[in-house]
Amino acid sequence: MKKKALHHPRQLKILLASSVVLLLGACGGSDSDPSVAMDVVKTAGGEVRAVDRLGMRSYFAIPFAAPPVGKLRWTAPAAPQKWTTTLANTKSAAPCLQTSASPFRLTGDSEDCLYLDVHAPNGLGPFPVMVNLHGGAFNTGGASVYADPSPLVTKGVIVVNVGYRLGAMGFLAHPTLAVDGAAGNYGIMDQQAALKWVQDNIVQFAGDKNNVTVFGESAGGFSVMTHLASPGSKGLFSKAMIQSGNYGNDRQLSAAQMGAVSQGIVDTAINAATAAGVTGINCAPGAVTADCLRSLPDSVIRTYLANAISTALPIMVPSVDGKVLPKSVKATFAAGENIKVPTVNGTNENEYALYIAINEAGRRAAATPPNFDPTNTSFSLPAAGYAPTIAGLTAGSGINANDIIANFYPLANYGSNPATQPSLAAASLATDLGFSCPALRTSQRIAAQGSPVFMYEFRDQTALPTVGVANGQYYLSFPQGAAHSYDLQYLYNLGDLGNAERRELQSAMTRYWSNFAKTGNPNNGGAVPAEWPAFTGPDKVLGLDVASGGGVKALSTFDADHKCTTAWGRIVTF
Repeated sequence: MKKKALHHPRQLKILLASSVVLLLGACGGSDSDPSVAMDVVKTAGGEVRAVDRLGMRSYFAIPFAAPPVGKLRWTAPAAPQKWTTTLANTKSAAPCLQTSASPFRLTGDSEDCLYLDVHAPNGLGPFPVMVNLHGGAFNTGGASVYADPSPLVTKGVIVVNVGYRLGAMGFLAHPTLAVDGAAGNYGIMDQQAALKWVQDNIVQFAGDKNNVTVFGESAGGFSVMTHLASPGSKGLFSKAMIQSGNYGNDRQLSAAQMGAVSQGIVDTAINAATAAGVTGINCAPGAVTADCLRSLPDSVIRTYLANAISTALPIMVPSVDGKVLPKSVKATFAAGENIKVPTVNGTNENEYALYIAINEAGRRAAATPPNFDPTNTSFSLPAAGYAPTIAGLTAGSGINANDIIANFYPLANYGSNPATQPSLAAASLATDLGFSCPALRTSQRIAAQGSPVFMYEFRDQTALPTVGVANGQYYLSFPQGAAHSYDLQYLYNLGDLGNAERRELQSAMTRYWSNFAKTGNPNNGGAVPAEWPAFTGPDKVLGLDVASGGGVKALSTFDADHKCTTAWGRIVTF
């Protein structure tokens, strides 16, 4: 019987890919650029072994820099030592020191933390590469949170998750630490070292080093903004994705300001530790040396220095150190000196609801006994606290909080329940001021420079919350909706999404993200539910929502929805 010829292109590609895998497997690997991610990969530092899982190959805890401990504290990342025994890690490395009281802080943290994870697809490469810079306010977070990026990876991209120094270890800029006149931003230097590692090694994982997208959410998003403004990041990526990352546009301290703040932080920490009887501190406040800082006992670093920096800098972003950042991010973009690459930029509809929720959850937890009854609204933001909250958020802006409230955010506009109106109103105002309008102005700046930019708003009001849940039950008095960070569950598997329409939204978002990583256009590469318009103005924004909330569709009312012109036109610029 005559055999039927195999002509279908897809069948032929699968057959060829399988043949390559079998051939390379039989040969035990290759020194040339591989077309598939092998079981054992030879990096510049040594060999690493994969874990086959979830339709991908994961290589965990690969050192990209030397442990920043001892004399390497508060220095630029150094090259890691090479290893001779194949690394066969099955989970992410310990996260960098977590330095705040955030509910998102991770356990098992360590100063020895400069590692990355590579998650590669099965099949034939070369694959586009997505380097994820995690969020966490530059105080918390780590690669382990993102250990299952299979919704992205199975769409044909490599995802690299990076650990970087946080809090005081990553961003303290005490003048005694200065090298060539600059101190601070060690966490950003770590990220740059990881991006350089990708350039040097990702081809061995069947990755395309000429097609690298840097992306991140929250602090990760502002990290992306920082790289777009940093001369040292040029050539390390070809595309950028900023998720909820424009909150830091107006928060950067100058080198002089950060130096002075850092001196106060160190003096406060040493005083507090000394008062508590901690020994092993070899310098006094006001007479601190670099050697003394690098020899501080672990308890001082973990407790007293962490507390001092969290108090002094409750919202911390990279400073304008003069080296990593010669100018602020905002000034760099205004001067047109930023790195110009295709960009995705977006926010969540109810960003600040997360922080209102954290505050209410804290009040409930502090009650005696703790209260988890959502019908008890006594823990909500009270009406009398609304104006002072807004005054604090707008301090230094020159606006009158009472006028803003009366003209644009009156409590009566936020539902019929007086007990929850202040929480909803405060969340709306702070979202507009701190996230939505800065993102819009950033997108407008990028578009005016002639770079392709695509803007989105994540809008799922049914997104599963991570704050305010105990024993599977939601206990806060108000709904958070599309709050800050609640988009991440649609890019990574963080838990069961609970229903089909959320899973459909995850499929759509990961298709847009992976398409952009492949081609620089989120519409090209794989079928998407709606055309994402290139951003040319505030009427060209894509809404990302579940079907019952309106689905994925273009939005034309972003500016009006967030009052960017009417309420914040004079205040929010970029």
